[in-house]
Amino acid sequence: MKKILLLLLFPTIFFSQTSLTNDDIYAAVGNEYETLLTNIGIDREGGFAINHFLHKMGFTPDEKFTQNSENFKQKYIQQIVSGNAKPTVIWVSYLNKKVKGYNFPITQKVDISGDTENIIKFYVNFWSRAINFKDTKPGETVTIRFLSDVAALSVGTNGQSKIVVTSAKDYYK
Repeated sequence: MKKILLLLLFPTIFFSQTSLTNDDIYAAVGNEYETLLTNIGIDREGGFAINHFLHKMGFTPDEKFTQNSENFKQKYIQQIVSGNAKPTVIWVSYLNKKVKGYNFPITQKVDISGDTENIIKFYVNFWSRAINFKDTKPGETVTIRFLSDVAALSVGTNGQSKIVVTSAKDYYK
């Protein structure tokens, strides 16, 4: 009986072992939206990740946007509104730069601004890092680093807040 039990458990024990290192596991942790937003071409997934995540939050892009050679600004409007509440708006602005050797401009900075509740919700859920707001005082900036990006959340006193994403090299100048 012991041999049969051992034979039944062997595949479970054998196949449950992993050859991944802790570094491999930590590198794969995250969510489907988290990606680099700066120092990538505007044709890459950074802008698409923001767009998809805002859609998940109930926002859709307005058909009107502003664009010139270095900037792109998109307005997102909340679609899920109850009672007499007005739909809230989130603005996403990209500062881009044409770089020799690339077909599309490279994103240098991303600004995401809007009402405090939705901006904090975006910040806490877009990046999969633990954030401790316990020691944060009003007016302070909270930062998260993802690879070479630094996302800085500034909570305003007027009900509006902002996330500025820049490369770590530019943020720590």
